[in-house]
Amino acid sequence: MNSGVRRTALGLIVTAGLTVSACASTLTGPGPERAPGFLNAASMSALAASTPTPPAPRSPEQGRDDALSAELRALEDTDRWWMATAHAELRPPWAAQHFDCVLGTRLTGSPRPALNRLMARLLADSQALTLEVSARSPRLRPIADADRRACQRVDEATRTSRNSYPAAGAVAGSAYGELFAALAPDRAEAARRMGAEIGLSRAICAVNWPSDVTAGQALGLSLYHQAATDPDFATELEAARAEVVVARTEGLTSPACASERLALAQSEPYAGRGDASAP
Repeated sequence: MNSGVRRTALGLIVTAGLTVSACASTLTGPGPERAPGFLNAASMSALAASTPTPPAPRSPEQGRDDALSAELRALEDTDRWWMATAHAELRPPWAAQHFDCVLGTRLTGSPRPALNRLMARLLADSQALTLEVSARSPRLRPIADADRRACQRVDEATRTSRNSYPAAGAVAGSAYGELFAALAPDRAEAARRMGAEIGLSRAICAVNWPSDVTAGQALGLSLYHQAATDPDFATELEAARAEVVVARTEGLTSPACASERLALAQSEPYAGRGDASAP
């Protein structure tokens, strides 16, 4: 890769030194206070119960996961690798930046309290749902192999945890993709693609298997549509939409967009290939 392009990408990604926990990120530390989710306990359990189990060890499905995960090592130290590092940040307001180039704006250029609140509530649901499913379906991560590199620093508890399934980042990313598709219908396809790429980043980082990502993406989509049935959701959505409309008129753009386009082109051959049940 051209060293100047790499320096540009590295300069724009402030999370390159991030240490991850069992989930891609949490609502702890600086930032918005933990928000209540939209889903009640019954809805959460129903969604968790509807999620299929992960591939069994030494099964043909696990073999396909092994093969695709190994292919993704080709992206190590590329722009897409650094983009995957940035995608580990799922907390608002920072996670909104993943959609800057989709919308042609800078969502963190001014405070967006309604958008932050809505993203925080979806993230709270995503994290709770991921934990419930992973407790039912324990699975080691690709980085349980000591020779496998992660695109971020990981502690030993994360490396050896059995919380790989489903990919937390894919659940949240898919829910965010649907959210931004609703907030900017003219950019719906691009928003959903970015949501899927946030999930794919977890497999690129080797903290999840490709089929963990596929399961997480489906779960995040179901979560979003379930959350949208909450009586408060429409009000929250309209308030966030008004903020996004204002943001798109401010004339700000992200300097990271050229690097983002290059990174997305690098992962294009791997998009949508995480279904371990496929022949």
